[in-house]
Amino acid sequence: MAHGQGVGGRASAVRERLGGVSGVAGVGVFVASVAVLHFLQPELSPWDVAISDYVHGAYGWLLTLGLVAVGIGSLLWVVGLTRGVRGRWASAGRLLVLLWALGQLLAGIFPTDSTRHWSEPRSFSGIIHGNAALLAFLALPAGALILLRSFRDDPRWQASARGLLALAVASLITLVLFGASLAPALVGHGLPVLLGLTERLMLAVYAAWLTVVGLGLMRHQSAGRR
Repeated sequence: MAHGQGVGGRASAVRERLGGVSGVAGVGVFVASVAVLHFLQPELSPWDVAISDYVHGAYGWLLTLGLVAVGIGSLLWVVGLTRGVRGRWASAGRLLVLLWALGQLLAGIFPTDSTRHWSEPRSFSGIIHGNAALLAFLALPAGALILLRSFRDDPRWQASARGLLALAVASLITLVLFGASLAPALVGHGLPVLLGLTERLMLAVYAAWLTVVGLGLMRHQSAGRR
């Protein structure tokens, strides 16, 4: 029995580290791909144009790579978090991050329509992309906020708890700003205001939160081996 528990514990530790490494790597690939696209396609204003519009350029495959990478990385991140965080609300928080991961994968597989033509009918691919992105954008801050209690109550996460609190609150604030930038197009016939800027701020905060948790998973697993 003790041997079985030891093997099971080692397997759980491996999943935790794999989740942390994969999550951080996925975020890194996404951030790098978007950063490079800003230089390769400078005609797209980062102030007004959504990141998804990069898919229509000659280097659109870089965006697809970034979205799929962060989606797969986040899926493995969730697997790692099954051991890395406990508590009554942990399962709900992991489920919401899982929805974020699935949304990013679908957004990568199904390209968007150009967000510069809001008055035109949406294609099938554009509808799936838009709904998947919306699901992901709403799910991650909700998951971050729900997981706060589990992070706070777990001694292993206390060193990161304040930073995770700040990032969770920032994720909600930037989501609201993003929604406000979309409002003219959603409730009327206007155009979004500073859509590119608010989306980039929001995704930067999301990426930071995923990275901090991923590094925490890696740190806990390394500490457990000493």
